[in-house]
Formats: sequence, C-alpha cells, structure tokens
Amino acid sequence: MKKLALILCLTLSAFTQKEDKILFVGDSLTAYRGGWQHQVARMLHAKHTNISKGGKRTKWMVNELNKLSDNSEGYTKVIIYGGINDSFSSVKEDETIENIQDMVYTAKEMGAEPIVIVGYNADKVNRNTMYSNEVETKCRNRYIKLQKRIQRDIRGCNVIPMDNTIDRSDSDDGIHLKASGHRKFSSWVLNNLE
Repeated sequence: MKKLALILCLTLSAFTQKEDKILFVGDSLTAYRGGWQHQVARMLHAKHTNISKGGKRTKWMVNELNKLSDNSEGYTKVIIYGGINDSFSSVKEDETIENIQDMVYTAKEMGAEPIVIVGYNADKVNRNTMYSNEVETKCRNRYIKLQKRIQRDIRGCNVIPMDNTIDRSDSDDGIHLKASGHRKFSSWVLNNLE
C-alpha cells in the first residue's frame, strides 16, 4: 500500500509541476535572435519570452519588467542581464545596482526565480571598439567595477558569476558577441545555474 501511495504521489507531482517559462530582461547583449538566451532556453526545454532591446539601460528594464509583474504568462524564471549601457553613459553605479535589485524583487513578487548574470569579462572583450581609447578605457573600467558590485551586492537570487571563457575573438566590435561567443556564454550560464 505504501508503495502504491508513493507511486501515486510521484505521478501527481509530475502532472502538477509548472512548465518552465523564462523571461529574459536585458539590452543588446541579450537581444540577438538565436543568441545565448535562446540556446539556454532550448537546452532547458523551456518556453521563453525576451523583452531585451539594444541600447537600453537598467531603468528601462525595470519599467518593462513592471509591466509584466502580474505574471499572467506564468514565468517560472526571470533572467536579468544588464548594466553595460549604464556604464557607457552617465548613470551612477548605485542607481544601476538599485535597478537590478528592484528587478530581483519584482521577479520574486511574480513568483518567479530571479537570476542575475554578471556577464563576460570586460577586460578580455571590451577592446578595439568604435570608441576612442580614452572613452573605451573609462567605460570598460566602469563596467568592470559595476560587475564586481553586482557579484558582491545583489541579494535574494542566483547570481551567475563573471564568464572568463569569452575573449576578444568572440566579438566583432569588442562589445557584442558573435556566434562563438553566444555558444560559450550559453554554456557558461547553463553550467552555473543552480
């Protein structure tokens, strides 16, 4: 009888488990069709929605996520990856950290698991860009500092640490990943999901 009850419980839990549905929130580093985010969702056998958009800062990301906070789509995970545009502009580091933390709280209120991605090692990738050496160095250093704070200060979620597998050869412009970078990055994210 106990064996039958156990089998029945396992069978019922298989039917009541929520299907994984991922919401990706980000900027151009997450916006590529067929990019790392698509590959991660495919490998997890999860449906996904991507509201990432090129050139956007974390404040925009907060606002877009808030529009979906009723979670009528049933997202089980919200994967957040942003901050590079904040670093390449005049956004204060504290504001970026607050925006990312706000997104974590919103994801939790939605009943979804929040996951924050630190990103690739900017010191290995953000070189020989379209920017002047002075601007490139300043922005790269700001982004590296921000990434360290994301790793250290963001709470209440799984923080995927900095990827060190990607280098400058995985990017055409020193900022955005090309196919080889997307493959490496998707592997890194999958290997670091809890």
